[in-house]
Amino acid sequence: MNFIAIQGEKGSYSEIAAKNYFGKKIKISASYSFKEVFDKVKKRKVSFGLIPIENSIYGSILDSFDLLQKNSIKIVGEINLQISHYLLSNKKYKLTQIKNIYSHPQALAQCSCLLNSLKKIKIVPSYDTAGSAKKLKLEKEDNAAVIASKESAKIYGLKIIKPKIQNNKKNFTRFLVIANKPQISKIKNPKSSISIELKSIPGALFKTLSVFALRDIDLVKIESRPLPDKPFQYLFYIDFIGNLKDLKIKQAINHLKEVSTNIKLYGSYEFGKFITN
Repeated sequence: MNFIAIQGEKGSYSEIAAKNYFGKKIKISASYSFKEVFDKVKKRKVSFGLIPIENSIYGSILDSFDLLQKNSIKIVGEINLQISHYLLSNKKYKLTQIKNIYSHPQALAQCSCLLNSLKKIKIVPSYDTAGSAKKLKLEKEDNAAVIASKESAKIYGLKIIKPKIQNNKKNFTRFLVIANKPQISKIKNPKSSISIELKSIPGALFKTLSVFALRDIDLVKIESRPLPDKPFQYLFYIDFIGNLKDLKIKQAINHLKEVSTNIKLYGSYEFGKFITN
């Protein structure tokens, strides 16, 4: 049985993504932070970790990118999960009766249209959506609600006040599966991830993009992150279609050495499925 580290409690979107990726017969290791997930993988306390990396509406989750760079961890898979938020409470309150709403900052942002329409309600950020649901159930706070998954309502015995309250129904989060070593299994629809630190030379970024364009390698994402020990210099994360074992990909990586001071290969993995609900 696979043991999977996730950020959050049972009923979190990370757990839902993990069960869709690995199957329901897995054991979850709930973690308070993304760093804790990485630490559990590094110390081999779990078989895999699963972390959110970007949301289709609100963009990249920067902490995850920074932790990828700091750790010698491989990406071995991905999954895209549709996120449907529910307003939950201990009792079937009317919206006008609710005084406090708790949830993760990302969930609060994704439900801002509804929240902004509510008057005299205190919005309280929390470390996790499902964690907020669990705490509400344990503390039995009156006139309070949380934003969490439908699964959280089932697990913690909460009432659904309002379903699917996210601003955009096509709200997806991409999750990465991480491990200590790359997976050896055959990849039918390969996608790869790398990071590159460029030399301070004219046209370095243009030359980097040209390496891929000249070989008809399809780039699907580029993300820049500042280098903490080098003010106003940046690291670039690049996702592209193809396997790191392919000849043209190997040639491209070798070519990139001409314009870079450091290249990190995170791995190749199956292009992620889209899971709707």
